[in-house]
Amino acid sequence: MASSIKLVEETYLANKENKKKLIAELKKLVKQGKAAGDSLLVGTAYYYIAFAYYCLDDRDKLFSNAIKAVALVKDTKEPELIVRAYVMLGYAYSRQENHQMELACYDKAYHIMKKHRIKGESLLSVLNNLSSCYHFLGDLNNAIKMLEECIALHKSEFPEGYSDCAMYCINLANYYSDLGDKDKAEAILAEMEGWLDKVDFKPLVCDYYLRRAILAYKKGNTASAKKLSDKAMKYIPKDIYPHPIYEDLRNVSHLLVECKDKKRAEKIVEQLKIYSEHNSGTIEQLIVARSLSEYYSAFGEKELAIEYYQKLEDLYEKRLKEFTQDQLNLHKIMSASDAEIQKLTKQVRMNEILSQREPLTGLLNRSALLSVASDFIDEAKSRKQKIGAIFIDIDYFKECNDTYGHAKGDEIIRKISDLCRKEENQIVRFARYGGDEFFGMTLGLSDEEVAEIAKRICDRLRKADIPNKNNPNGHRVTVSVGIANVTITPKTDTIIQIANYADKAVYYSKNAGKDAIYLLDHNRKDVKGKNNQFVKIEY
Repeated sequence: MASSIKLVEETYLANKENKKKLIAELKKLVKQGKAAGDSLLVGTAYYYIAFAYYCLDDRDKLFSNAIKAVALVKDTKEPELIVRAYVMLGYAYSRQENHQMELACYDKAYHIMKKHRIKGESLLSVLNNLSSCYHFLGDLNNAIKMLEECIALHKSEFPEGYSDCAMYCINLANYYSDLGDKDKAEAILAEMEGWLDKVDFKPLVCDYYLRRAILAYKKGNTASAKKLSDKAMKYIPKDIYPHPIYEDLRNVSHLLVECKDKKRAEKIVEQLKIYSEHNSGTIEQLIVARSLSEYYSAFGEKELAIEYYQKLEDLYEKRLKEFTQDQLNLHKIMSASDAEIQKLTKQVRMNEILSQREPLTGLLNRSALLSVASDFIDEAKSRKQKIGAIFIDIDYFKECNDTYGHAKGDEIIRKISDLCRKEENQIVRFARYGGDEFFGMTLGLSDEEVAEIAKRICDRLRKADIPNKNNPNGHRVTVSVGIANVTITPKTDTIIQIANYADKAVYYSKNAGKDAIYLLDHNRKDVKGKNNQFVKIEY
């Protein structure tokens, strides 16, 4: 595990019981990561900040931090972290009631997990979330497909996890019922009865009997439905108010009202009132107001019915305004987050570039050169292109230092580095290779194009006319240059092998009198047909 991720996780574990303190400590890590150019540290910290706000039920801060986490970790080599970030963003979109984007996040996480063969509880969570989204959006076939995969995985990996399995099976039965296959739904629930006593989360047992009661009512088995609804009431939780139970209570209430079963309907209405006292959200209040208005209307209590119908109308209007405001807030958060992400990404990239550059020259350091070389070689292999190598060695540099001092020597190195940097682009990169040596790599250029780069550097150096009285070649600073431009083969598929050819060429240039450019080409012949591997490039 990357050290950045470990640092954030240690901070989380040390402060997880105090969410406000946790957020403060994680924000310190964000600041630290920005300063160091560590996008993985910043992105991981944002993920845990989002998680803290998820626990605190602050949906706006959850969303802004989750979207920043995804933006920063999605291109890393940490698939499990990427999955968690996308799942957290899915939760954030769910809280914003943007279920299409919620689905897109879970779907992205699912495909990453499939690619990297990630299983366990993380995959179960993603599959369950996907099925819920598909169900909410009306795609019942995909909802069933995902949940059946979830159940199969759960049974194979967690055979003793009866509570989770009960939740999955109850939902699967509901999906089949919505699809119109009530027999299949009933069969799934009936099969559960054999191990229902092993479910330790009793609200699920309550929901199980509510779902069976709903199915029985819909199939016309009123006597069975009444028994099942009575049994469900025995498991009504006293201090836990999970939303699915009360959705099913509302459905059962509606069916009981249709059957004119006032006694049972009244018991459920009382439970719904308790529910409304513990949930102040507009949607939750809507559920209760709708059930109560139906109940009072059906049993002749007109004044109470009118009161709840009016309340229902007010709640619908309130929810419409809330939804409109939510969309405006979402737009503002996304705009602000996008601006911060762009700024942060730019800063991180700049820090990454600076960390790859040699301080004196601004050229790539040796480790960065190896990374670039690997990318160039892979690209050259796939496209069947050539890789070019340019070795530059300053002539009589030791003598120059002895005469003019090291400060002057550093000035000369910086000057030649500037000339090299002017040639850099996506397919031409230079590094400082040693004290007075420079190394360039090119991708996909011809021999002539590589030679032109070396010629321009040497020509500009000549025009700069920097004095070095110890150099017999004009008493000025000159360089010896060696060039190779090779096709990738088993003998030339590493940076060491490619650099070796350019090194031979620069060595030849040195022995030929310095202040020269030579190209090494094994395929060239002289006029008599003999090998003439070293070709002088005039400039």
